[in-house]
This record gives sequence, structure tokens and C-alpha cells, in this order.
Amino acid sequence: MPQITTDIIATKEFAVKPRGYDQEQVDKFLDDICDEMDNQQNLIKSLQQQLREAQAASARPVPAPAPEPRSQEAALNSSENSLREILQMAQKVKDETIADARKKAEEILSDARTQAEKQLGSIAQERDSLSHQLEELRTTVTDYRTRFESLLSEQKQALEKIADL
Repeated sequence: MPQITTDIIATKEFAVKPRGYDQEQVDKFLDDICDEMDNQQNLIKSLQQQLREAQAASARPVPAPAPEPRSQEAALNSSENSLREILQMAQKVKDETIADARKKAEEILSDARTQAEKQLGSIAQERDSLSHQLEELRTTVTDYRTRFESLLSEQKQALEKIADL
């Protein structure tokens, strides 16, 4: 599975079907987003575990050479600070990715609704046009029938006059 990025989310296009976007394709894409979010959360948990282990290791008394206790303490603090920064960055990336995914999902749904409404409007116009054409055809049929019956009646009368002669 490819890694989901905000660029992929921003440029993702779905095939349009007669009633809107392909639901299976949208669902698959959203599943991929969820999987990526799970991966991000697992990374955060892993980093948190590493931080706890580093904190636990720094809490244990470690025999150290007498001349450099401050440099080891500084190294531990630096390591702890680095892990905190990594954890904060991972949390920020997770939050941004989730926010971007939600925003893009809302845009996709909004676009799908708009397109569905346009299609329904177009279909309604076409239905109205076809209904009008059908009514015109019915009127034309009625007119032709009336003319034809009139013509038959005239022909019948003409034949009757000829027969009387």
C-alpha cells in the first residue's frame, strides 16, 4: 500500500458514475487514509515507549566516572528533549494529516452532492422536455385522427352519391 500524503489526498480524483462518485473507490480511499492514520498512531506509540524507556533508564542509578557527571546528565537531558521533540512533531503531523483528510473528505462529499444535484436537475429538465414533446405528439395524433375521420366521412358521402346515380 502506498504511503498516503496530503498531496495524494489533495490530488485524488474519483471516477464519476451516473449517480455520483464510485462509492467503492471513495470507501477504499478513506480506508487507506484510516490505515495511514493507524500507522501514524503506531509510530507515536512506539516513540512514547522509547521515551518511557529512556526516562526509566535515566532514573536508574548508573555508575559514572566522577569527573563527568554533568556531561552525562546533559546528554540524558538532551536525549530526553530530543525524544520529546520527536513525539511532539509526530503528534503535530498526525493532527495535521487528520485535519487535512477530514477537510478533503468534506470537499469530496460536497462536490459529490453538488454534482448529484446538477445531474438531478438536468434529468428533471430532460423529463419535462420529453413530457412536453409527448403531449405535442398526442395533440398531433388527435388532430390527424380527426382529419382522417373527416376525410373518410367525405369519401363515404361521395361514394354514396356515386352509388345513387
